[in-house]
Amino acid sequence: MSLTFRQLEIIRAVGRAGSVTGGAAILGISQPAISVALRDCKAAAGFPLFVRRQGRLQPTSETGILLADLDRVFDGVDRINRLVEDLATATIGTLHVAATPTLADNLVPLAVAAFGRERANVRITVQAMDNFAVVRQVNGSLVDFGLALSPLTRFEGGAQDVCASELICAVHPGHPLAGRRSVGPADLEPFRLISFSRSLPLGALVEESFRAAGLRRRIAVEVNQSSVACAMARAGAGVAVIDPFWGLGSPEPGIARIPLRPPVEIRAQILEPPGRPLSRLSRLFLDELRAAARALGLRRG
Repeated sequence: MSLTFRQLEIIRAVGRAGSVTGGAAILGISQPAISVALRDCKAAAGFPLFVRRQGRLQPTSETGILLADLDRVFDGVDRINRLVEDLATATIGTLHVAATPTLADNLVPLAVAAFGRERANVRITVQAMDNFAVVRQVNGSLVDFGLALSPLTRFEGGAQDVCASELICAVHPGHPLAGRRSVGPADLEPFRLISFSRSLPLGALVEESFRAAGLRRRIAVEVNQSSVACAMARAGAGVAVIDPFWGLGSPEPGIARIPLRPPVEIRAQILEPPGRPLSRLSRLFLDELRAAARALGLRRG
C-alpha cells in the first residue's frame, strides 16, 4: 500500500516537531487528526514510524532514511511553487523574437530596456531578419512572436498592430529637395530613386504610390533595408523612400527626412504563431512595445 502525499507531509511534520502536537501546529490541523493519520501511515508503510523516548517521538531508523528523502522532495515542491509564482507574475522565463532590422534597431531596444527594469530574470533573444524570414520563423512556431512591417504575405497566424505611421523621403541635406515641407512621386521622378523590390512591403507601398500618381517607378539603386537606403542617400546616391521607424530614437546624421504626400501608411505588427496564443510574457512585452511607440510619437495602428 502506497503512502499518499498528505501522509508523507504528516510524517515529515511530526519528525521535524518531535511530537503530535507540534506536527499539528505545523500543518494547522487538530492533534486527534494527526494521531489518526499516523496510525494509517504506519499501516500503509508496514513498519513502525516513531518511538517515544523521553516524552518525544523519535523517528525509527527506517523513518530516518525516509525523512532525508522527504526533505529533498518537499524542498523541490517549494522550488516549484516559487517558480509557479514567478511565472504567474511574469518575472522569469524566456522570450524569442524575430524582427525586421528597422524594428529591431529602433523600436525593440526601448521596449527591452523598459521590460528588463521590471523583469531582470527574463532572458530575451532578438533575431533580426527580413520580413519573409520573420514570417517563416513565426509560421514554423520557431519563435514566441515576430515583428514585421505590413503588408504581410503568406502569413498563417494572427497579427496585431503595434503602431503605424507614414513613409518618408530621405535625402542628403544638400539635395534640392531637402528644404521641402513635403514631396510626392512627381517631385521624386527627376532624381535617382533608391528603393525596394516590389516583393517587399516598402517596395509594394512605394510602387502603389507612384502608380496612383500615374507615374512609373524607376529604381536606380535597389536595397532591402532602410539603413542601407539611408546610407546611400547620405552619400548623395539619390533619394530614398523609407519606413518612418528608422532613426526615430536617434535621427540619422547627414539625412534630411521629408514627409511623403499623399501619405502612405505602414504598420508595425506583432505576429502570433498559428494556433498558439501569445504567452503572458509576450503580451506584457507587446505593452512595452506600444508604450515605446507612443513615446516616439507614433500612433496605434
